[in-house]
Amino acid sequence: MKSKVNLTLVRTDKRNKSMASNVSLITLLARMKANMESELIDAYRTNMKLSSRRDLYGDMLGRLHRVYASVRLHTDKNGTLTVSGYNDMLMLSAGPIYDEQQMENAKLSARVLPCTLATFVGASGMTLKILVKIELPNAKAQKDEGGMRRFFSTAYMVATNIYTALIGETVNASGIAEESSAMMANCRISADDSPYVNPQAAPLMVKGNENVTVMRGYIMNDDELNNADTTGLISFVDEMYKLRYNKLKGCVEYLDKDRIYLGWNPADERFRNGLTISARQAGLNVWNNDVVRYLNSNRITVYDPVEDWLFSIDGKWDGEDHIGRLAETVKTDLKQWKEWFRMWFVGMVAQWMGRNVKYANSIVPLLVSPQGYHKSTFCRQLLPENMRWGYLDNLQIGEKKSVMQSMAEYLLINLDEFNSISAKVQQGFLKNTLQLTTVNVKRPYARRREDLPRMASFIATSNMTDVLSDPSGSRRFFVVNLTEPINTDYRPDYQQLYAQAVEAVRQNEQRWFDARQTELVMEHNRQFEMRDSAEMVFHDCFELTSDPSEGEYLTTSDIFSTLRKYAGAATISESLPKFGRYLSNLPGIVKRMSKYGTQYLLKRREK
Repeated sequence: MKSKVNLTLVRTDKRNKSMASNVSLITLLARMKANMESELIDAYRTNMKLSSRRDLYGDMLGRLHRVYASVRLHTDKNGTLTVSGYNDMLMLSAGPIYDEQQMENAKLSARVLPCTLATFVGASGMTLKILVKIELPNAKAQKDEGGMRRFFSTAYMVATNIYTALIGETVNASGIAEESSAMMANCRISADDSPYVNPQAAPLMVKGNENVTVMRGYIMNDDELNNADTTGLISFVDEMYKLRYNKLKGCVEYLDKDRIYLGWNPADERFRNGLTISARQAGLNVWNNDVVRYLNSNRITVYDPVEDWLFSIDGKWDGEDHIGRLAETVKTDLKQWKEWFRMWFVGMVAQWMGRNVKYANSIVPLLVSPQGYHKSTFCRQLLPENMRWGYLDNLQIGEKKSVMQSMAEYLLINLDEFNSISAKVQQGFLKNTLQLTTVNVKRPYARRREDLPRMASFIATSNMTDVLSDPSGSRRFFVVNLTEPINTDYRPDYQQLYAQAVEAVRQNEQRWFDARQTELVMEHNRQFEMRDSAEMVFHDCFELTSDPSEGEYLTTSDIFSTLRKYAGAATISESLPKFGRYLSNLPGIVKRMSKYGTQYLLKRREK
């Protein structure tokens, strides 16, 4: 028994009785075009944009016919709807879709599949209705209503998965409540000035689940998988695009050969869907996941932007001190600035080259000055223009996942407004992060986490001088107090600047602080620490000594009690453990272990 192609229109009268009539698909779509002049649908769509409550427009909706696609219905004398037969089509609904361009993209994507019979915008104007051609079971099977319910349930499950993967929007059986059968899918009659119809649509074969293959999150028919024109797809893509797999970003990028001026862009879902549509319009028998499979294969050339650039300048250093000239554009009272900047800069390049396998570049210059000293501009200009994509200055340091991802994808991270980072983050997460050589992340669309080499080095800026909250962690930073604005008009010869750094890495030049330099750094940084009330009062009450005859050994609690008596308990708000950490890391303090715990040798100041 061959199924009819008529759809059923159902209208409910004022006595709440249903009246059913049949209409062909062509007639229905023609009526939808004419409905563009309908004041009723226009008013409904306008009101829907102002409120998501459909119950406010019950009377308005009651005047719009319902359209049933999968079943043919008739009404008895009591106005009750009963099933009289089945149609070889499904009605899907994609959305909500609020943007006009997104709606157009969804329409185009749905047309890719040969089983798409028709598409039109829903009555609300915020959904896309899709009619899908299917092959019904034989006439004998259609007499079993329970079996047909199961058949349509499977058919809708298969179709919704296919179209959701294809167009990137949520797709469901249209107008179905949870307790209803999928075969009762329906929608309100709508208005669309350009509905799509394909009279030659090929049926989607549904026989249980045996014809369905699941691959990489997409669902497709086995015959379609076997008959995909992969060779034609590769030739088609090569004619229009250059492709490369960006190893650092972990994604495929494309260059449009006709619009090279647009540069390289990520081959995201929007690009993949467009490519699938173009390929099918060109007559190729390919599907969305054929495109995805090709783009994610080893047929795509691997590209490492950093490695390629450093290789191009390796061995070309002219012998001049370009790193030193760049450092001289920064005026500061820090005597070791040029030396320490060079160590950090060489360490940054070593990080890119994969040479910091055991110890990461954990040195961080921290530039402090009033506003207007061009600190951020200087940081950004440390990278040449062709590498400036690797600069980041808006990192959310409190979001661990984002930090880990950024350390693998970026080259230089500026911790701008460093003083806004809380003491807790400085002393915990940030302190540990700076010493990581690898990061464990899950890339977007990846199936599992992976260990990636850390690429990023850090630099920091602040408009305040009291910025360091962790005495033990401050050895990773060296504070650079600017005495005048940085000369950002100076443009280094970037090829020579980085060629010098590459040569320094190959010569294994020191790019870390040794014990003596660490002590100098911590001593220098003391003037930039955020001091708690107990720390400030401590120096009013005690001074350091190394002569036991001049002072006495006191426990942390003894010292803390003295401070609270001197300044008042309300003034000293810090906890005893926190003050103990301060004493333990105080440079030059003499201490010993006793049965009372750690004792410190101090000389009391005369009041």
